[in-house]
Amino acid sequence: MKDKTHLFKWTDKSVVEEIDDFQDVFDVLLAYNCMFQSSLTTCESLLKRHVSKIEELEDAIASCQEKNMDFIRQLSVIKSMFVCCFVMVFMYLIYA
Repeated sequence: MKDKTHLFKWTDKSVVEEIDDFQDVFDVLLAYNCMFQSSLTTCESLLKRHVSKIEELEDAIASCQEKNMDFIRQLSVIKSMFVCCFVMVFMYLIYA
């Protein structure tokens, strides 16, 4: 174990020890930074995938809404045709 009391040491020797200690801490922080950057990159790629999935779902919802409106229009036309046919049959039965 190193003697970190710095008693009776030359100043340059204690400064070198302090720099070595700082270098160890710096190396650890650098390793943590690399791991953080890696996980950040992974999160960004996941976020991009989720955003693209959300866009796909929004497009699918818009398509379903358009189809729904088209079906409503078709149903309205069928309803009108049914009413028209019903009126024609009713008038035929009354006036025939």
